[in-house]
Amino acid sequence: MLTRMKRSYLIHAGFGLVPGGALILLAALTWTPGLALPEWSPEVPLAALLLAFPVFVTAMARLLLARVSKATLWDAFRCLPGGVQLGLGGVLVAALGTTASTNAGPYGHLQGPEEDGDGRYLAFDTPVRETVEVSHEVYLAVVGADLRMALGMGATLFVVAGVAVLLAGEIRRWDQAGDREPDRVPRAG
Repeated sequence: MLTRMKRSYLIHAGFGLVPGGALILLAALTWTPGLALPEWSPEVPLAALLLAFPVFVTAMARLLLARVSKATLWDAFRCLPGGVQLGLGGVLVAALGTTASTNAGPYGHLQGPEEDGDGRYLAFDTPVRETVEVSHEVYLAVVGADLRMALGMGATLFVVAGVAVLLAGEIRRWDQAGDREPDRVPRAG
């Protein structure tokens, strides 16, 4: 149960899940038609990735220190309360879906949008491997897709870190209780 887990695991999971959820919401805003993207939007994904990386690395270190196997991870996930399982699964699917959605749509083959000094809009066309001129509407769609992918990558790192820490905390709780053997794993529900 989460109430018996050490507080440091819950706080660390919060550092992963809260920003991950916020990045998913920001990425969802890029789907809003006519929404003017702010000037700082290219810097946000880079900052998110830079902030997500240490949270992710420390979460993976906590899992490695717990010496877990795939079966143990699954057992730990099953021991979490049902609502927590559903929430974690939903947030993870949303983060992965956000990242994967960038190639969806009619402009999925375009990337790297830029505006040159003459007021023209350019994007790299991946099938023909050259930069082509695009309309302002297409430019905004490609900017949104690039931003969505970058935000989705940061969100995925944050969410995976949060889930990993909760699983490591559950395994740590088993170790302290002496219930690490798979046949004696406590089941939620």
